[in-house]
Amino acid sequence: MRKRKAMAGTAALVLALQGCSADDNAPAAPAASATPAAPAASVPSAVPAASATPAGPAASAPSASATSGLGGAPAPSAAAALDGKRQVFLLPLLNDTELPDSVLAVTAGGRIQVTDDYGDRALFVPVPSSSGAKARLIKTGTLRAGGEPFCLQVRANGANPLTVMTAACNAQEPTQLFTFESSGEDDEGRPTYAVRNRDAFLQWHPLGGIGLVAEELGDSTLETTFTLLDQGAATLPKPR
Repeated sequence: MRKRKAMAGTAALVLALQGCSADDNAPAAPAASATPAAPAASVPSAVPAASATPAGPAASAPSASATSGLGGAPAPSAAAALDGKRQVFLLPLLNDTELPDSVLAVTAGGRIQVTDDYGDRALFVPVPSSSGAKARLIKTGTLRAGGEPFCLQVRANGANPLTVMTAACNAQEPTQLFTFESSGEDDEGRPTYAVRNRDAFLQWHPLGGIGLVAEELGDSTLETTFTLLDQGAATLPKPR
């Protein structure tokens, strides 16, 4: 069982996280993707204002009781959280340490960042790209454009690290296909996962203003893994 490790500088990381929660000024990602992109018309660069959650204070972190299931019922299995029928929070662990008020969410600019907003922008649904496939689309649980969810997509960012943005869902687009690789358990016994798009892993760099990026590890060590916290049945529209 993986244990959380004490980390020096936690206060600095929390301050950095609070800065990410209002990431409206994050640089917009260029239209080009890391691979030949899908038709430009199908790839919005940001969440339209109509689909954004109303402005206001960030939702508070879920209570401890949320980790044991809804309404007192047993929490769904780890496999159920990846079958496209449950919506989840993606909680990052940095060097095996889960920091308070840290969850992946869609910013106003359409980028995926670690924030302290546990509202609709932080709900995601991992959906197998096809029957029995290991690769998954990560769809927005509540945010919609024209009634359809967005999907996470890795985007090229010039000489800077790859970023993760929202885009129109396309199961044939390689930059939208993610695998969840088991990396052990946290100290509450919940499975943890490394999240990978091809050769690049989602990595969180809270210091230095980089935030969440996708990186090829090379000789580096994987520092960021994720716990999936179940938030009930998904409400995705049926495929057309």
